[in-house]
Amino acid sequence: YDMPVSNHGARVRLLVYKRGLEDLVKIASPSALGGLRSADYLALNPQGKMPLLVCGDDGMVVYESDAICRHLLDAYAGAGSGPSLMPSDLAARTRSEMFCRLHDAYIGPIQGCLYKPASPFGRFGTRAGALKELVAQLAVAEDLCHPTGPYLTGPEFSLADATWFP
Repeated sequence: YDMPVSNHGARVRLLVYKRGLEDLVKIASPSALGGLRSADYLALNPQGKMPLLVCGDDGMVVYESDAICRHLLDAYAGAGSGPSLMPSDLAARTRSEMFCRLHDAYIGPIQGCLYKPASPFGRFGTRAGALKELVAQLAVAEDLCHPTGPYLTGPEFSLADATWFP
């Protein structure tokens, strides 16, 4: 369940489209369950956020975009027509993991400072403080980039690219 307004959902949608899984992974609006705050939605995702994956084969519920992406990559490893999104060498796979973690732990919680005039901005009380931290974290990301690319981790499009692009 997702809608195009969600950056975290965009990560999952990009993975689905890039891997060619559109026929295997159906995307529906949370309104199909009554909305994000409905009892039906909250029974599946107590956070009331997007995205949310409900697996058709066994009804397993997965929330949090990184967990959904990793589940889909494992569940459909041999399916689809696109790249695996898992780099072929250990260094690139490790770099991809670090990029995803950097995004989710340090960028995501404060990215609202780019477009919101007032808090909350994660642990920062002011927009200026959050912007300063965002610049510092973007420098960390810049240092993590593969030197020749063209993608974040090297020559292959990876989960890191799907995470950071939205």
